Amino acid sequence: MKTLDDQERTTLHSLCGRTIVKVGDNLVVKSGDIRAHEAETLRFIAANTTIPVPKVHDVQWEDGKAVAIVMDYIPGKRLDEAWGTLNSDQKLSIASELHSFINQLRELKGSYIGAINRGKAIIGHIASIEGGPFDSEQHFNEFILGDIIPSAPAMLRHHAKFALMNDHEIVFTHADFSPRNILVEEGRVTAIIDWEYAGWYPEHWEYMQALQRLKPMPDWPEYLSLILPPRYEREYIGMSFLTCLLTH
Repeated sequence: MKTLDDQERTTLHSLCGRTIVKVGDNLVVKSGDIRAHEAETLRFIAANTTIPVPKVHDVQWEDGKAVAIVMDYIPGKRLDEAWGTLNSDQKLSIASELHSFINQLRELKGSYIGAINRGKAIIGHIASIEGGPFDSEQHFNEFILGDIIPSAPAMLRHHAKFALMNDHEIVFTHADFSPRNILVEEGRVTAIIDWEYAGWYPEHWEYMQALQRLKPMPDWPEYLSLILPPRYEREYIGMSFLTCLLTH
């Protein structure tokens, strides 16, 4: 029987310090700058929902840090790459599947804000800022206002504090829900991948993150509005204001 090291390897993806390599016919290895809680999240999702995710076989460690996750290879094309080959009925069917998967996540209620098993909350993707976990949304908001935008003028910080509210439910959230993280085959979803930013977050968080990625395909917003029906308008306006502060 071949070991993992003996099997043929094909690099599927390499970006931002992370590499995805297909090993043999049935496995992939995600390595590099990874977060160990992604493996725990995948196991949690598999145990508590019907959302298709890769099965985790092993987590490899070096010097107390996770360096690789060994998972099942799941066939399928990224949704943004397959989108142009789909007809309107297939797009609607995929949107309906995704809506049901998101609803399952939102049925999972939490008592703190952060990654699974009381890991840190992650804000942002390219230049991630981590903090917590936070035992209340108020503490989470104070972190955003105090630690992330301390250099903003006092007048803008005064307005910023009114952009955030403290009364949302905490639900399980993918937090990087975009077509590049959805695999499809023959007009159906085969997997949702890349759960490294996932965790327990205020109920509007999934919307805020997904609405940042509206242009991968020209008509994606039309279908995203079926997956995540419009809500949280005030929160969106507030977070957009805060994002402006972060980029100046």
